[in-house]
Amino acid sequence: MSVGIDVIELARIERTLADFGDRFLRKVFTDRERERYGSRVSELAARFAAKEATSKALGTGIRGIRWREIEVLSNRRGKPILILHGGAAIRASTLGLESFDVSLTHSRTDAMAFVVAIRQQATHDTLTSH
Repeated sequence: MSVGIDVIELARIERTLADFGDRFLRKVFTDRERERYGSRVSELAARFAAKEATSKALGTGIRGIRWREIEVLSNRRGKPILILHGGAAIRASTLGLESFDVSLTHSRTDAMAFVVAIRQQATHDTLTSH
C-alpha cells in the first residue's frame, strides 16, 4: 500500500486562475475535468490536491509526471475516481499499484485529498519447517 495526502488553499487556485486563466486549466486539467468542473474553484482545488496526493503515492512528487496524466472525475453517485494515463500509469504499474481510492473534501478556505494505492498481492510460497 502507498498513500499520499495534500491540502491547498482555495485562494491559491483563485489567484492562479486570475493570473493564468485558461492556460492554467489546460496545463493541469484534462478535457473531461474542465468540461465537468469548469472554473468552480473548490472542485478544481480538490482535484489539484488529488493530483499532488497521487504523485506522492507514486513516490515521484510531480516530477516525471504530467498533471493531465492524473485525472480525477466522479462516478454517477459522486464518488471521486482516479484515472491514470501515460507516465503516471507506467509508474503505477512499475510499483505494482493496481487500484486507487481517493477522498476529496473542502471547506470555505481549503481543499484536501487523500489517496490510497493498493499493491498487487504477491504470491507467497508456503513456508515449511524442517
